[in-house]
Amino acid sequence: MYKVRVDKINKMWLRLKGVRDVDNRLHQEFMPEEVIEEVRSRADIVEIISEYVSLQRKGKNFLGLCPFHAEKTPSFTVTPEKQMFYCFGCNVGGNVFSFLMKKENWSFLECIQNLAARYGVSLPEKELSPREREENRRRLRFEEIHELAAEYFHNLLLKSPEGELGRLYFAQRGVDSDTIRSFRLGYAPDRWDGLLTYMKARGVQPLELAENGLALERGTPGKGGGYYDRFRNRVLFSILDRRNHVIGFGGRVLDDSLPKYLNSPETFFFNKGHHLYGMHSGHQGIRERGYALLVEGYMDVIALQKAGYSNAVASLGTALTRDQAKLLRRYTQRVVLLYDSDEAGIQAALRGGEILRYAGIRVDVATLAGAKDPDEFLKSYGVEAFEKVLKQVIGYVEFKFRMSVQKAPPQTIQEKAELVVKLAPDILKVSSPIEREGYERFLSLELGLTLEAVQREIAGLEQKKPKKEPLKEYSQQNQVSSEKNRDNIDSVIICKNDDAFPSPAVYSGEYRTERMLLRLLIEDISHLPKIKAKLGEFFWKVPAHQQIFDYLNQEGKLPAHSEEQAQSWLAGLLLEELDISQTERLLDDCIKGILSSQAEERVEDLQARMVALEKSGDMAGAMALLKEIGERLKRGK
Repeated sequence: MYKVRVDKINKMWLRLKGVRDVDNRLHQEFMPEEVIEEVRSRADIVEIISEYVSLQRKGKNFLGLCPFHAEKTPSFTVTPEKQMFYCFGCNVGGNVFSFLMKKENWSFLECIQNLAARYGVSLPEKELSPREREENRRRLRFEEIHELAAEYFHNLLLKSPEGELGRLYFAQRGVDSDTIRSFRLGYAPDRWDGLLTYMKARGVQPLELAENGLALERGTPGKGGGYYDRFRNRVLFSILDRRNHVIGFGGRVLDDSLPKYLNSPETFFFNKGHHLYGMHSGHQGIRERGYALLVEGYMDVIALQKAGYSNAVASLGTALTRDQAKLLRRYTQRVVLLYDSDEAGIQAALRGGEILRYAGIRVDVATLAGAKDPDEFLKSYGVEAFEKVLKQVIGYVEFKFRMSVQKAPPQTIQEKAELVVKLAPDILKVSSPIEREGYERFLSLELGLTLEAVQREIAGLEQKKPKKEPLKEYSQQNQVSSEKNRDNIDSVIICKNDDAFPSPAVYSGEYRTERMLLRLLIEDISHLPKIKAKLGEFFWKVPAHQQIFDYLNQEGKLPAHSEEQAQSWLAGLLLEELDISQTERLLDDCIKGILSSQAEERVEDLQARMVALEKSGDMAGAMALLKEIGERLKRGK
């Protein structure tokens, strides 16, 4: 029998989550908690998740393959009773809001908006300042104008006699009408005022088109020389954001005119470096496959997605930017570069690889033999051959090595040493010791050097490198062996958490005890006074446990940097099958277990101090500590 209702658990989650983003129309202050609760209560988590995951009922729960990591055996659980989900494979969990935030990359408020619209919940609007109202008006007008323009170009391509050249081009490239519609492809006729005339009839003035990058002013700006269409005699690729809204265009000429490719200019609402082509559909493919295929051209994305590789995306006519790398990092930790095989493509792969690795992404490189780009390769060799290419990808370090020796094969010992030094920074970025040694061994074999020499050279450079802070994360799967045997368990869980807490090593027995104690507390908040009286408030070793306890104790907010972690911990805790029928006995056992661990740690501290005093020659101090240790052991520590 649960003593804490499901709605209270979800309210707790909402407080733990907080609000990450501020929307122009909505704000936390104008979003009463009862409205958020109304949205949550109406949203059926099974119905929503079923749109992304094939779920099968098993008892009170539903099971399916996790959409957030690759797995063959279902470990993804949805519990209608608690309106929560949890994956026991990758430890991701939460409620309907956190699922959509992770799956669709929506902000919290975007989740509220979309679910409210779906389930008929009215939302309050924020009173905007004059500046906010004007910015909001301009943004909506920008979206409206681009939607009209996309409709104009798209209909010309599909239906107008003028669009025959565009239809012929796409037919020659193997693009069918369904693909044209899904990517909202278009055609700009060889006219100076085609779009201008169309838009003027719909109340859009030439100046507005110019301000939004769709028209250009003749002669000297402001002198009244008139306007003309930016895109003429080109097939057009609509650039769609993750909401499927048109935010820009990329155009390719159909003759020998220059420039061959023309993109929408930077505007207040469109920055090429912040978006990726194909991401409107690619983000789900990236989640499903577990990695992104990053290519150069629009047609490469279209050809790959048409062939079933929905995880293909491309930069927007510019070199890959750090913002684009960050965008990819939201969806995956691995990217396969598939750039053109010419010199420009190789250099782009080298530059892009550096940026991706800087963002913490694992980079592999696929090499296409017999074709200049993925589109041509698929047409010439087919999907099966492309699958083989993906199975033969090489790591970024190996790719960089092969490109270096291809241009200038090292002949002398000095040249080989210089090449090791050149690649050392890339090897030092590799976090896995096994992978790192693999690269070192690869260099030794390729260059005819001993493994020890290569490792010493790289290690020497590492010592000179400024030390960086370790990644701050918590992983219950990061286990290392210990010489001690505590609770008959020989492993500890390493806790590398945020700066708000110390970084202890949490023994598995302690971890399970804390987890059980927190579950008992969630089930019955009346246990709180007894726990505080016996243990205090700051005894938790696991930061997420401390954060959830703080909420229960004070109804406070979690720090923003650990929101998602706490959501998953809470969901996993609530969905884990634990026998909590003998509540009082379990509570006492948990408290005794934690007190025993604390006492043992105090003895271990005294032993360490005693050894230090012995080494320093202070035998009197060491004997005094030995006596104290003995007394503690006699009275049960």
